[in-house]
Amino acid sequence: MKDKINLLFVCGYGVGSSVMLQTVVKKALAKYDFQFEFAMEHTAAGEVGGFTEWADIYAISKKLIDVVSLDPRHGQYLIPIENIMDGETIGKQIYAVIEAHFPHLLSAR
Repeated sequence: MKDKINLLFVCGYGVGSSVMLQTVVKKALAKYDFQFEFAMEHTAAGEVGGFTEWADIYAISKKLIDVVSLDPRHGQYLIPIENIMDGETIGKQIYAVIEAHFPHLLSAR
C-alpha cells in the first residue's frame, strides 16, 4: 500500500509552464493538511514515458492529453488542466483522485 503520492506536471516543451503549474498546485494542496507526503516533478510532454513507473497522478493540459496514454488499472491517473493558474480547482481534482483511489491515505488522519 502506498504511503506517498507522486505527482507529475506536464507541459508542452518543458519551458516553464509545468514549473508554474507545480508551484500553484503545491500552494493549493497545502490547505488540505495531508498527513502523507507528495513527491512532485515536472517534465515536457515528450518525456512523460520516462516517468511511467514513478508517477501516480499526471497533471497535463487538455491540449496535450493525446500525448500520454495511461492505464488506470496500473494506478496512474490523469488530471486534465484547463487553466494552469487555477491551483484551487486542480487541487480539488487531485484530492478527488486521492479520495477515490488512495482512501487509506486520507483515513490515516
